[in-house]
Amino acid sequence: MNQSTFHPRVIEKVIGHQDVLKTLRDLYHQDTIAPCWLIVGQRGIGKATLAYQFAREVLSMNPQNPDGLPPSLVFRQVAVGSYPNLLTIERTVNEEGEEAREISVNESRKVLNFLHLSPAVPGWRVVIIDAVDELNRSAANALLKILEEPPLKTLILLVCHSLGQVLPTIRSRCQKLHCKPLDAKDFAELEERSVEEELLPYVRGSLGFYRSLVDVGGMVFLKKIEQAALQAKAGQLSFAQKFSEEVSKNPDQYKCFLWLISQWVYQTTLKTTQDQAHWVRVYEKLNAFLGAAQTTHLNQNQLMLSCFLIIENPSIY
Repeated sequence: MNQSTFHPRVIEKVIGHQDVLKTLRDLYHQDTIAPCWLIVGQRGIGKATLAYQFAREVLSMNPQNPDGLPPSLVFRQVAVGSYPNLLTIERTVNEEGEEAREISVNESRKVLNFLHLSPAVPGWRVVIIDAVDELNRSAANALLKILEEPPLKTLILLVCHSLGQVLPTIRSRCQKLHCKPLDAKDFAELEERSVEEELLPYVRGSLGFYRSLVDVGGMVFLKKIEQAALQAKAGQLSFAQKFSEEVSKNPDQYKCFLWLISQWVYQTTLKTTQDQAHWVRVYEKLNAFLGAAQTTHLNQNQLMLSCFLIIENPSIY
């Protein structure tokens, strides 16, 4: 289990999605809440944080105790993954610290096993899947069985980064909540350190993207991508080759590069007054290439070089 300081299960405050949280609270207190929800929005904006917050509120309202359970007790148990009426499913991490590419069918079957048993504590049970678009095909199909007819007093909260990658049969069985990207005020409220506002156009309202970029150097790292990309466009690939070799050996920098390169191209497309048609083609081809690369096992260095080759000549892809 990921015990990161920033993992959604240990964050106490939801920022930027109070309207969505209010919708869920109102439906719960009116006893009209649907059992299955898709919480949709850009990666890193706090969708899972929202899911954990609402789960804690529901789990605290134990019917055996007129005053409910102490929220602090539920928070501590949820934070360490020990609350018996909450099941969370996410990509597994192996002994080497490498995160799986997808959520397997074995993980998905845990939902069925969890909900087929009687609840350990009287009251509601909650399942959080982070994220449903990371389920492989078999795992998604296995989940369908429980979505068709979930047990009473069950909430299934499906965090979703990309609605188009979710099976239509899953989408049709869930209510949808759309979370908006965070704005500069939200970032200022969430961050203890001062916000580097020049980075905000590149992170698409995602605190997760912002933190990952700051952690690898912020504007310094962004400027290196810019230098490599502009030289590649001019047919000079020596800096891009050196940059790719270095970054591919650093997991945090490489993960950041995978989303940042297309955002840099997008911002360049908006700002440029020359060669705009070229940058538009690059943006389209780059996104298609990166999307296809998710299902392959390309060498990381080669994948990065391919991105710069597309910038040089988008017709190659």
